[in-house]
Amino acid sequence: MAIGAIRGIVVPLIVAVILGTILDPIVTFLEKRGVKPAIGAVVALLTTIAVFAGTLKIVINGLIEQIPEISQQALKGWYSFLDWGRALDIDAVWMERARIQLLDYAPAVSNGLWGAVSSTFSGLFSFVMGTFFALFLMFFVLRDVRNFPDWLARTFALDPALTNDVAEVTKQSLRGYFKGTAVTALVTAPIFMIPLFLLNIPLIIPMFIMYFLLSFIPYLGAWITGIFAVLIAFGTGGIDAAVIIGITFIVSNGTIQSLVSSWALGSSLRIHPVMVLLATLVGGTVAGLIGMILGAPLAAAVSKSVGVVRAARNAGNELTTEQL
Repeated sequence: MAIGAIRGIVVPLIVAVILGTILDPIVTFLEKRGVKPAIGAVVALLTTIAVFAGTLKIVINGLIEQIPEISQQALKGWYSFLDWGRALDIDAVWMERARIQLLDYAPAVSNGLWGAVSSTFSGLFSFVMGTFFALFLMFFVLRDVRNFPDWLARTFALDPALTNDVAEVTKQSLRGYFKGTAVTALVTAPIFMIPLFLLNIPLIIPMFIMYFLLSFIPYLGAWITGIFAVLIAFGTGGIDAAVIIGITFIVSNGTIQSLVSSWALGSSLRIHPVMVLLATLVGGTVAGLIGMILGAPLAAAVSKSVGVVRAARNAGNELTTEQL
């Protein structure tokens, strides 16, 4: 109970700080043109709400409204998979049993997916309140984020220069991570989507939306999209289409994604894949779906911040040695 209450406060705070950090350039841009920080914060906040509403509309129109067709195509793919197994004299009893169990547990899976979202703020009411709390906090972050480092340095007796350096590298890491991830998804998406179009695979738009949005969940999100696409391809074009889509997905999310990600993120933001996966899993355990999305960028920011602190400490030790 106490942990849930704390999470309902801490998670919106983290979301507000990260979004405020990413959107701070809007306020800075307006401030340089004579707009007061408070008004700039309101403009940035309203822009965020408008973008979120537009994204939600796209997701609803392109994905949620097509759930009946998605389910129908997925079942078609599953039955095609069973027929293929029978053609190879493979005992398909266990596959049919798995399908029945999957259908039996489908409502639970749906509830679980919603739970992954709503558990971020521990229930629907808390989710709404948490969202309001995050937007409320985000206004103050947007208005005062440039003053936070100096305030922290004064309050906790920290080195002002080091505090500003850590704050700056954290902001750069967070902005760079989300920008790089979005660019990577947009660049690799056509490689994955063009074969779907050429093979006349249905539901291309929903799959593109899934591909882009789930790209912000490292590793796990991409594989969800890939498995779904292969299953739809199996039902539409058979084993040949499924193999082509599977190979295309592996290529686009393997070598090509690594190359594009290295360029988009830059060497300064790259962290070990194991650390990314652990950060994603830990974030999901602690804060649900939002935790899975924010785990990797937070890990990147912490990694860069530790590097700045270590460099400052080493410089101080070298200076002390020279004085001796």
